[in-house]
Amino acid sequence: MLAAPMTELEAVNDMLIGIGQLPVNAIIPEIVDQSIALGELNKVVREVCLYGFKFNTDEDHVLTPDVDGFIAVPTGALDIDPMDKAQDIVVRKHPNKGFGLWDAANLTWTITAPIKVRIKWSFTFDALPEAARGYAVIAAGRKFQARVVGDPTADRFGEEDQRRAWLTLQRQQSASADTNLFRANKTLAAQVHRRGRVWRRAK
Repeated sequence: MLAAPMTELEAVNDMLIGIGQLPVNAIIPEIVDQSIALGELNKVVREVCLYGFKFNTDEDHVLTPDVDGFIAVPTGALDIDPMDKAQDIVVRKHPNKGFGLWDAANLTWTITAPIKVRIKWSFTFDALPEAARGYAVIAAGRKFQARVVGDPTADRFGEEDQRRAWLTLQRQQSASADTNLFRANKTLAAQVHRRGRVWRRAK
């Protein structure tokens, strides 16, 4: 049987066990410790997403202005950065339309053409890959313990565990990025394929 990814409930239970509490069958936000644990977990999840990894970052994502030239920030977007560094485009709250893209160079909300951007998306805990979930639980668990118990000697995970989880996440995402780059680059793939055939003939 395949192991299932860690759920949000399992993550909160891990944090509760870390301060000596019994696990629960469901998260009840009205119970203070459960609410604090869930809040700390969600904060770390946002921090991970804002850092930006392959799993939540799209490059060359096209945003198109509406009939008035206004480009609204898509729901779930945490950070938007134009691919063209010459464009001075920033996220700002429009007086009437919510958050959108502001042309800081020309001091206007009116953008006349689609813009390619790098965009980081906000995900829930259950939408993260397993390596990111593992890091989030440890980082949030340490913050939760410090907030509720406040005893450094009771740190269940420890700084070294958090560091290892972060390195695991970075290595996993780096490997994923390298694989995707290789598959996307037909020239590179062809070169490696040719080298492989030459090497086999040489044997």
